Amino acid sequence: MRPHNFETCGIPGFYEVDQAGEMRPSGQTVRKVLLSVFLSLFSAPMLCFGVYLIVCWVRIHSSNVYYSDYPYATNALVCFAVGLLNLWVTLGAVWRRSYYGLLFVIPVIVGLMAMEIAPDDTPHLSSLAADTDYLSGVHSSFRLWYEKNRRFPASEAEFRDGAGPGPASRYKQRGNSLSYEVVVVTNADGPRLTDTSQRPGVIYYCVSKGLQEYWITMTRLQTDLATTARIQSAPGLPQEFWMIHEVGRDYPIGKS
Repeated sequence: MRPHNFETCGIPGFYEVDQAGEMRPSGQTVRKVLLSVFLSLFSAPMLCFGVYLIVCWVRIHSSNVYYSDYPYATNALVCFAVGLLNLWVTLGAVWRRSYYGLLFVIPVIVGLMAMEIAPDDTPHLSSLAADTDYLSGVHSSFRLWYEKNRRFPASEAEFRDGAGPGPASRYKQRGNSLSYEVVVVTNADGPRLTDTSQRPGVIYYCVSKGLQEYWITMTRLQTDLATTARIQSAPGLPQEFWMIHEVGRDYPIGKS
């Protein structure tokens, strides 16, 4: 009986015949399969992130969740395209018997870059950056307001006048943009941390009786999508990350 081998099947080297005369995958084939599985893991970050963005896109269009303004579908397609191309290059590099095998370096580099970049490009971080920019602008503007008026703003109108124009909110719901909303609490002796709105982008401006001290907090999303928002006051976070607090006497005011 003529032994079966890869040449008989037209694909050399895939099978070898053992002592019992039975065909089994060659050692080279097993190594290539294992290498393919290992290197394919470097395509997983892009593909998984693409799947996650598609799930987010479906939830956005089928529920009332709050979310960040972000190109979910577009970025998902880009992730799928890069991930599948990466996978194709991986398999081609492993199974081709030529210098093309050196191409396995490319999927590894792309996979490592994806693991580094993806966590810094999430929808939540885009809204967080907008919130931080807005509050930083308010913080700086209120210093100028105090130097001019010897007090802090006393109403929403004065708050917006003192804060000046800032970046727009990146929060949305059902395709509608949510602007920053300001709630002024007068005669306050501390920040508003409880009994807050469930929607993101609500700013609580609490000012003391004499208008010489203020606290600012904001409701934010804790994840990319959520049905409610809250004040970020998690243990371990520095106070300046979730609250602005200033006292007029700390500002150096020149003599009139």
